[in-house]
Amino acid sequence: MTLLMLKEPKTFDEQIDLLKSRGLIIGDEDKAKFILSNINYYRFSAYLIHFKKEDETYKENITFEHIYNLYLFDKELRNILIDMLESIEISFRTYIAYTLAIKHGSTGYLDKQFFKNEKYFESFIKKLEDEKNNHKNKLFIKHHNEKYNGILPIWVAVEIMSFGTLSKLYSNMLPQDTAYIKRELCKVNPILVNSWLHSLTHLRNVCAHYGRIYNTYFPPIKVKKSDKNNVINDRQVFTYILAIKHLIADKNIWNDYFIKLQALFYKYDNYVELEFLGFPENWVSILSL
Repeated sequence: MTLLMLKEPKTFDEQIDLLKSRGLIIGDEDKAKFILSNINYYRFSAYLIHFKKEDETYKENITFEHIYNLYLFDKELRNILIDMLESIEISFRTYIAYTLAIKHGSTGYLDKQFFKNEKYFESFIKKLEDEKNNHKNKLFIKHHNEKYNGILPIWVAVEIMSFGTLSKLYSNMLPQDTAYIKRELCKVNPILVNSWLHSLTHLRNVCAHYGRIYNTYFPPIKVKKSDKNNVINDRQVFTYILAIKHLIADKNIWNDYFIKLQALFYKYDNYVELEFLGFPENWVSILSL
């Protein structure tokens, strides 16, 4: 197999020259150099993708400032999304822990008979042991290691699980247990919850690793029947935000996020194009309660 030669590294000045040679307008080169010295060129240039023409030059009248504002918008959007996802994650830690404890006892989650798939259960137990080891220096883990031979009640165990592990635990719960969560704690159909938790785990990982949200396609997310007419593309972030809206239990918290989201769009109105996020023109009315 013939290997292609990697590109040669470029100094910050050379990076600026390359951007200019491709048609990007740079008014303040010193400021641009400072920005590129703090934001990897590869990360920054990703926001230029949809401005590229076939010959690798950029469309007319695109400025460095415009691209930098897209980057700042994306950064602030990630922060809002992380806050939204935190609310959902904490709620589902509570729902799952409460349900398993009340129905099967404090350590019933360690018994395979209370789950649908034995193979998935064994994988979960192994993952939980890994996470216990990763948190071994935390005081509450040391306490349970010393006093209870390392056995954690479910309400402690959920606090060291990643969102992904939590999602997989929910997906393997017995139908009567997920039905209990729907009836008593979260009014969303368990089939939707199962799918959404899996999808939102992916979104959380993107946000946690500072990945790009703007002009990005994610794995398809399941759409609630009543929302189908409001969705442009089930692989863009708007559809994920719709799922988040349905899963956030405290509507005061949702309203707070929604206000922040509107303020963010207003702040960057001159730079952001709704189509690159999957937002329809009437998104405000759709996301309103």
